[in-house]
Amino acid sequence: MKHLLIIFILTSLLITNSSSAINAQIKHDSLDNKREFTSMTEALKNPSSVYRLNLSNLNLSNLSDSIWSNFNNLEFLSLKDDNLTEIPSQIGNLRNLKVLNLSGNDFIKLPQSFSGLERLTEIYLNDEKNIDIDQSLSVLEKLPNLKVLHLENDNLQKIPLSLFNLTRIEALYLDNNPFSSLSNPNWKKLENLEFLSLKNDHLSEIPHEIGSLTNLKVLDLSGNDFTLLPESFKSLDSLTEIYLNDETNMDIDQNLNVLKDLPNLRTLHLENDHLSVFPKTLLDLNQLESLYLNNNRFNKIPSELNQLKNLNLIDLRENEIKLNINDLQFQDSFNAKIRF
Repeated sequence: MKHLLIIFILTSLLITNSSSAINAQIKHDSLDNKREFTSMTEALKNPSSVYRLNLSNLNLSNLSDSIWSNFNNLEFLSLKDDNLTEIPSQIGNLRNLKVLNLSGNDFIKLPQSFSGLERLTEIYLNDEKNIDIDQSLSVLEKLPNLKVLHLENDNLQKIPLSLFNLTRIEALYLDNNPFSSLSNPNWKKLENLEFLSLKNDHLSEIPHEIGSLTNLKVLDLSGNDFTLLPESFKSLDSLTEIYLNDETNMDIDQNLNVLKDLPNLRTLHLENDHLSVFPKTLLDLNQLESLYLNNNRFNKIPSELNQLKNLNLIDLRENEIKLNINDLQFQDSFNAKIRF
């Protein structure tokens, strides 16, 4: 019986080890299949195995348009900063492409063939100084699965009207543009929008129409020049997180009064806002769970924080706080995690 038991144990170990080796090999193969190629020469050796192709910062002007038909499984493609004056039309035949980065090129128009990118979910069109934005967006509006659109640092001075035809968009990045105004009654057409970034646009006024985005969950208004948030923001019932960082002109008390009754607001960013005194109006936002006050001018932990009973996290990094015994005692008695 002992011999049989030993044989059984050894057999079980061999099976387990063999199974582990097979699983490890499968995992390795999966990772290998998804590795990122950075050379067209290497990628063309076995193009059907290429899922990610990053050709950023290369001179691609001599590449034949016909080569793209070889990459039938390609899911991610970056042609960032390649100084392309024309985008290869055959890219429109990449039926499995999900993410496309065309930032930092010199083209004017997107090929009409791009309307065939039915699985594309995200496109980067940042740093495009020559782009015909309305033509390009008219091509993209036909895409059934496009959810994320980047139009950052494109020297946009007004909101493109064609943008409002992309009604399926869920995330929109309009950072670093010199908009004179973003006001437009068509904002309400973006009824699926959940994430909106208007960072570093130096807006002197935030469009009140954004208050009509009833599904908006995250809003980044950092680095602007406005004083007041629109009263319409009181209707942003789905909003869970707002960034109000790097605001030099903001009336913080008035703006917090606008936000205080939002039922789902859980995270508030007030970073680098030159705060040295705790805003009393913050105490009305008792639904907050995370509060970011880093890069301000606090010289001690605001004791008022303990009145916000739902807080789990307080970020006070990069302030002027010099911890004393009272601070340490407060930290120990407080339920929320405090970062210094």
